[in-house]
Amino acid sequence: MRLLKLLRRGGIRYGANAVATALARKYLRVPLNVIPNFEAVLNEDCPAHMSGSQSGPLRINWVLPGVVAAHGGLSNIFRTIQQLEAWGHENRVYVLGRLPGVSTMAKERIRKSYFPVNAEVEALSNNIKDSDALIATSWPTAYAARSIGNTAQKFYFVQDIEYMFYASGSLYEFARKTYQFGFRGITLGSWIADVLRREFNMECSAFGFSYDRHAYASTGRRLLPAGKKRVLFYTRPETERRGVESGILALSLVAKKMPEVEFVLVGFPGHSLDVPFQAILPGVLPISELGPLYRSCDVALVLSHTNLSMLPLELMACGCAVVSNEGPNVEWLLTEQTVQLAKPDPKSLAEAIIQLLKSDELRLRKIEAGQAFAQSTDWTKEIRTIESVLLTKRESPHRFAPDVQGIHA
Repeated sequence: MRLLKLLRRGGIRYGANAVATALARKYLRVPLNVIPNFEAVLNEDCPAHMSGSQSGPLRINWVLPGVVAAHGGLSNIFRTIQQLEAWGHENRVYVLGRLPGVSTMAKERIRKSYFPVNAEVEALSNNIKDSDALIATSWPTAYAARSIGNTAQKFYFVQDIEYMFYASGSLYEFARKTYQFGFRGITLGSWIADVLRREFNMECSAFGFSYDRHAYASTGRRLLPAGKKRVLFYTRPETERRGVESGILALSLVAKKMPEVEFVLVGFPGHSLDVPFQAILPGVLPISELGPLYRSCDVALVLSHTNLSMLPLELMACGCAVVSNEGPNVEWLLTEQTVQLAKPDPKSLAEAIIQLLKSDELRLRKIEAGQAFAQSTDWTKEIRTIESVLLTKRESPHRFAPDVQGIHA
């Protein structure tokens, strides 16, 4: 579980290094081999020194920590790349460490797991091509981008505040330092932008998110027999920020007060967690199976202790009422009109769930408001925001092609 957590957080190379470091600290007298594992932290700053093209498509270089399947952050990145390509921009992807096979195999993995992008994919080396925009996508990639100068401008695609993932220590400081590199932030939501401006005086532009309308919709809802109600919990034990302990305790209280309720815990290997109530454990499901599952549930609990998960919008689109925790990291997008917000403690969360289960009127009102809000969001609009940020150095920003219909929205 520790290895899976770190792989999802930073990619294969970073995850393996971090696990090796943790094991070495625990079992060996020589704690770890710092230099090869974290030598990028010593990279010298090389400012962007190119003027960039003033017209025509942008040349955009993305630096990724790795290419793995079923990763929400990578999905957002490759969705953005696909749409930028549709508008005429040239994208290249550089990956830290070794690729999973040759470049063509890496591209095929991206096409199969995410979106059919045309971008070239290769391991990061000293031969990175010139660009109008260089984009770091995680804290390890920010250290790599810091040492690359053959670009017109450097950006930081920030989907969460990564130093919050760690206890105080080296990795906490390594991640925190990257927000002081002078890159312009492109942040997933206004909460991240607010934190980075306040704590680091970082220039930031925020975009929102939408959902995949092909995968998530309210049609085809499966009713449970005999009026039975079902509660879903997004359960990620390997990810502290998803509040698994609080969620399980909350559901245990719901189970005691409403023993007829059925529980579904999704998002982790079903055999890896014991819970004090009867529950369906479907494991980690492909996207094609999530929509039908969400439509079969009356209420879903989704907790976020750093930036908001993408699940609330997907669940709302499927006609499921959502319970989430209060906080600016959540309420930059979710409101009391669209979801049921509660204090992030088990009793308050349980009360919020029970209230929705007992009041059909309240639950249906939240479902209708949530569906309307989800349907008002639009990926194309949000990626246009990203494009406009990438074009900021040009005197007369220009859109290169009309919106392409059929993009995964």
